[in-house]
Amino acid sequence: MLHLIRTSKVRADFIHRRERKKRMEKERVAMNSEGVRRNILGFMYAERLKSVLIIAGQMLDVLPDLNEGERSGGLKMFGSFVRGVGNEMRLAANVMGGSDWDGLSGQLNLMEGYARLGQLEAARQELSQTLSRVTTMGGRAMATLEKAGFL
Repeated sequence: MLHLIRTSKVRADFIHRRERKKRMEKERVAMNSEGVRRNILGFMYAERLKSVLIIAGQMLDVLPDLNEGERSGGLKMFGSFVRGVGNEMRLAANVMGGSDWDGLSGQLNLMEGYARLGQLEAARQELSQTLSRVTTMGGRAMATLEKAGFL
């Protein structure tokens, strides 16, 4: 009797593993080449944008340390950098589509406006929210690629 119970358990484990393997293969096939491409691009854009947003935050931190004569030039450089980041965000939104990517450059414009008005805490908050959104999107893309066995 004990032998039959062990045999049944081994067989059930084997069937469970086989079914799990089939399920994982179906998930992998479901991640077609377009889905893979989209998630790779989403992850890539998110990582690039996170890097430049961190640099923007560092630039924002320097602005209060500038003297009156330097502040005007600092704001011009900051504005130019932020507009470049905004262009990159719009490019990502055009390539990726979807509502997740829309509005990111608008948040960046708000941040720049707050910085120009000297409202640095509000600018930091906008930057933080933008960085959080980008990080979330990149995390989702990475999790999808991991689940499909690509990472």
